Amino acid sequence: MAPLDPVLVIGGCGGLGYNIVRQLLESGDATNVTVIDIDTKRNRVPGPKYVTGSVSSRADVSRAMSESKAKVIFHVASPHLMHQSATPKRFEEVNVSGTQNLLDCIYEQKSTKALIYTSSCGVVHNGFTDIVNAKEDTPMCFFPAQTEFYAHTKGLAEVMIREANRKHGLLTCALRCPTLYGEGDNTTIPQIVGNAKIGRGKMQVGDGQNMFDYLFLGNAAYGHRLAAKRLLEVDASATAPADNERVDGEVFFITNDEPWRFWDFVRAVGAAAGCGTKKEDVRVVPTWIFYTMAVMAEWSVWALTFGYKESQINRKMIRFFTMTNTYDITKIKTRLGYRPQWTTQEGIDLAVKAFLTFSEGKKDP
Repeated sequence: MAPLDPVLVIGGCGGLGYNIVRQLLESGDATNVTVIDIDTKRNRVPGPKYVTGSVSSRADVSRAMSESKAKVIFHVASPHLMHQSATPKRFEEVNVSGTQNLLDCIYEQKSTKALIYTSSCGVVHNGFTDIVNAKEDTPMCFFPAQTEFYAHTKGLAEVMIREANRKHGLLTCALRCPTLYGEGDNTTIPQIVGNAKIGRGKMQVGDGQNMFDYLFLGNAAYGHRLAAKRLLEVDASATAPADNERVDGEVFFITNDEPWRFWDFVRAVGAAAGCGTKKEDVRVVPTWIFYTMAVMAEWSVWALTFGYKESQINRKMIRFFTMTNTYDITKIKTRLGYRPQWTTQEGIDLAVKAFLTFSEGKKDP
C-alpha cells in the first residue's frame, strides 16, 4: 500500500480537492482514493472512486466512510464565499454541521488516523481592517466582530477539528488558506479573466499599494500532503513531539510566501489571458468615489427587489480591493518543511492556461 492509503477527499471535485487527488496519485502517496462531492462530473481524475453526496448529509458521509475505510481524510468541502448559492444557512450546514457529521462518523467507524482540515485565513480577520504578517497566535474573530459569516463558520469548524485531536485515536490539524487560484479553479481565475475580457482590468480602486497573499492550488495541495504524512509519522511514533515541533492539534497559515500588490495580481491574470493593460491605460478610481457608487447601487437594488437581492457592486468589494492581507508562514515552513513548489507567476500561467483550455473545450460541438 502507498503511505497514505486509503484516502478520502471530501470536496474532491473542487479546485483544491482536485489538485490534492491528482498530486496524491502522481506522487505515489496514495493509490486507493475515494472522493465525495455534490458534483462529481467536474475535475475528475482517472483512478479514484467517486461518490456523489454532501458533507451536510450524515448518511452520505457515513456511506463514503464505510466504502473508503479511510486512514487519511482531507476535509476540503466548503461553499465559496462569493458563490451565488452561498447563504448563511448554507455556510452553517456545510462548515459546521458537516464537520460535526464527519467527526461523528470517524468516531463510529474508527479507521481514520489523520484528518486535515482546510481552514481560511479569514478566521483571524474581521473583514474590513488591514492585517499584516499575521501569525497563528493572532486571536480568532467570531460574530459579531466577524463581519463575514463564512469566516465565522470556518472558525467554528476549525475549533471543532482542533478539539477532536487525540480523541478516539484521531490526529488532526488545519491549514489556513488565503485567496486560492489554480488549475481546476472555478471562481478566482474565471472571474478575473472574465472582467479583463470586457475591459474591467483597466480599472483600479485606490492607490494600488495594498499587499495580498495568494495561494496557488498546487502549493496548497502540496502543503496538505505534507501535513498528512507528518500526522501519520506522529501516530507511528512512540514519543510525543516537543511543543515547538507539534503538528497534531495545530493550525498553520499557508501561502505562496510571496505577497503581491492586489491590482498587480489582477492585471497579471489578465495579461496571461491575452487581455493585458498598460500602466498608462489604468483608470484609478478614488476609494471615496467608488464607495459612493456602491452605496447608490446597494440602495437601488434593494429598492427594486424589495430587499431580496444584493447589488453586485457593494461596499464589501471596496474593502477587498483596498485592504492589505498578508500572513507569516514561518510555522509551516519550520514544522512541515513546506516550501512553495510554484511561484505566484508560474501559478498564474498554469491556471489561466487550464481555464482557457477548459473554456475552449466547452465551445466545441
